[in-house]
Amino acid sequence: MKTYTIGRNTSNQIILDDKMVSRQHAQITVFDNGQMIIKDLGSSNGTYVNGNRINEFQLKPGDIVKCANVFLNWQQHINSSNHNATYNASDEINPPTRNVSQNYKEEPHQKEQRLYISSSVSDNLPAMVRNELSTLSAQKQEEFFEEYKRKKKSVALAYILMLPIFFVLHYGYLRKWGLQFLFWFTAGGFGVWWLIDLFRTYGLVQDYNKDVAVDVIRNLKAISHS
Repeated sequence: MKTYTIGRNTSNQIILDDKMVSRQHAQITVFDNGQMIIKDLGSSNGTYVNGNRINEFQLKPGDIVKCANVFLNWQQHINSSNHNATYNASDEINPPTRNVSQNYKEEPHQKEQRLYISSSVSDNLPAMVRNELSTLSAQKQEEFFEEYKRKKKSVALAYILMLPIFFVLHYGYLRKWGLQFLFWFTAGGFGVWWLIDLFRTYGLVQDYNKDVAVDVIRNLKAISHS
């Protein structure tokens, strides 16, 4: 069993020169059977794997680890010509280079299509957005996720805003002010429209968020090529 500590302090095996990284940020344990476990060491800004914040997680070769603002592509190389060989204690485990730059860039051989954001997010994105994301680096996908999270709307909040105490403001929340004023003017279709919206609002929010995802990916691609 081998242990690698990750952090800003020079006593770590993997040193990340970034002020957002804790002195001792995370720890990776490699067991004799080849299993790799990463554990957050109570860091201030969190440890993430493939876009999800973790306390402890079993790593696979190629997983993207993010410590604060720094991305690491964790690779495992087997000292064997047999590609079907099992992991042994003597297998070579190659962690990322020390002092990894914050501006992580993939090497040419790493540019296979891959989504690094969580499946709970990606499954709700349009296919076009998922395809575009899979061609971007882990850092660009993280930028997409942060902007998308900032702009997307909540289904729960939309339903809360349907209550009279909040002036039945669900259309305004979705930036559909024309429909909002019409809804108010007709008193929600004398209540019928409001009842219909009890079933429609979930879909309206999902459609809004899909449009947001398309706008965010287009803007991100435009900035990348400018």
